[in-house]
Amino acid sequence: MRQLFILLLIVFTIASCGVQKQLQKAYVGKPVSVLKEKFGYPKTILERKNGDVYVFEEVKNLKSTEISQGKLTLDPMVSPMVQKTMRYYFTVKDSIIVKAKMEEEYER
Repeated sequence: MRQLFILLLIVFTIASCGVQKQLQKAYVGKPVSVLKEKFGYPKTILERKNGDVYVFEEVKNLKSTEISQGKLTLDPMVSPMVQKTMRYYFTVKDSIIVKAKMEEEYER
């Protein structure tokens, strides 16, 4: 019984600390004006039956870096430079955010 309780506690903690959950806690139930303060103007607005979907994008260039192997090597491993695109999808009904979702994409 105790092991089951500990297992459920761990699963609950992991589920409540995820990026998607934090995004929902921060924005669901708040007005659309909050989005403009944080993200600016939306890249696209999709009109759906269950509300409008506001799409925001953030693009970051991540520099290449040396990957530590924990030992001295003559040929260091270096990660390539990539472009990280984060897309945020917010479903809005009656100027209130009802759903939030984020996805990340990496491109060399």
